[in-house]
Amino acid sequence: MSLRSALLGTFAIAILCASQLPAQQNPVSEKYIENTFQAQIGEVPKMGWFDPDRGFLAGQNAGEITLYGPLGIATGGRKTGEISGAEIRSVQRLLLACELSSRDSLTVFDVGPGAVPGRALYTTKKLPGQTRSGLVSVQLEPEWIVAVNRALGWPSSGALRRDEAVAVRPESFFYSVHKLYSSTTGLLREEAIVLHGSNGQIIGFDVTRNLDSKPFCDGCGNPGYEHGNIGLYRPMNMFELPGFSYPLMLMDTGTVEGRALSLLTFTPRGKLDELRVYEYVVNCPQ
Repeated sequence: MSLRSALLGTFAIAILCASQLPAQQNPVSEKYIENTFQAQIGEVPKMGWFDPDRGFLAGQNAGEITLYGPLGIATGGRKTGEISGAEIRSVQRLLLACELSSRDSLTVFDVGPGAVPGRALYTTKKLPGQTRSGLVSVQLEPEWIVAVNRALGWPSSGALRRDEAVAVRPESFFYSVHKLYSSTTGLLREEAIVLHGSNGQIIGFDVTRNLDSKPFCDGCGNPGYEHGNIGLYRPMNMFELPGFSYPLMLMDTGTVEGRALSLLTFTPRGKLDELRVYEYVVNCPQ
């Protein structure tokens, strides 16, 4: 397999468009991710917030936390204090922690310098065993594309499309994302995510069709081929975690009215599963 460690150009999040994209179109209900976390540490990842002046803010009180956040951030932090009242309001001016009231409190954790306003998922306990994180691009071999076309029922030639792939590390499981565009309008028509073994063999896939038959999101147009970095799957990081059969992908699944993070993976049976944590921000106090 040919791989190159690089930040993903075509997977880079379009800042101006990110808040106007819909969540994944094919939500699943196996609760594999939720159940696996519960079985190992007795809790499910929750959303917390990066405050550039304070650190990482979490709704749970604990001595330490483990973070599942964007590439390049800290993987954990220690408690340094708590905030409440007027301090909560000042955080909400950054469009963070919007669903809290001034009667609530947040625990502050030191996650090192350089934090920018944003979100991550966290747990108050560590998973037992070794964990890895990373985001490297994978060069898709021609025979792998042939297999994907066969699985998805897509044409082998003459189609307007984009194909990308990512992994936590070289020579491991990886995900490929495939976008098929209308040959007449250039709009995104179908999108698929495919799980591969290190040898390129397909383990599982999920495809969303007819994306161009309805509005892609509130207040924005359907993405075209020229906006190749806009789609259903916007990876921010990937993780290999104990207890899970395959890597987990952290995605931005925010919408017009809210901000959301999702962990996505496939079950041992090859079915797509997603844990999504959503925060409504329209009425965030200003």
